[in-house]
Amino acid sequence: IYLLCFPFDLDLMVGFVGGDFAWEMSAAGEAAGVDFVVDRLCAIFGGDVRKHVGRAMMTNWGGERFVRGAYAAARPGRSQARATLMQPVAEKIFFAGEHLAGPLMQTCGGARLSGEAVARTVAAQLAAK
Repeated sequence: IYLLCFPFDLDLMVGFVGGDFAWEMSAAGEAAGVDFVVDRLCAIFGGDVRKHVGRAMMTNWGGERFVRGAYAAARPGRSQARATLMQPVAEKIFFAGEHLAGPLMQTCGGARLSGEAVARTVAAQLAAK
């Protein structure tokens, strides 16, 4: 499990699991997934952590029909390909998403910020016409 703590300066912790284990957690259901993460936090920080966990949820990323649990990962030595994807094609086709989100790569927040940046670029281009 990979834990992202306090993203965007929010009192939030996001846990990521991948591979076969992620499919197993998805099949086990949200309650089992949340219990797994809280148990891991207790193992790291002690049992008192449990009483500080407020709202908890699990995203069914594997059930999303357009991604089926996937996110972008560059092969070793190929991360420069992202710079190519950031360039519009004929000033008509623009790419955005978590794969182009810089330090927030592979996150939903990064996808949103990347999309907003590209939308501003497209809007400015349309306004200039």
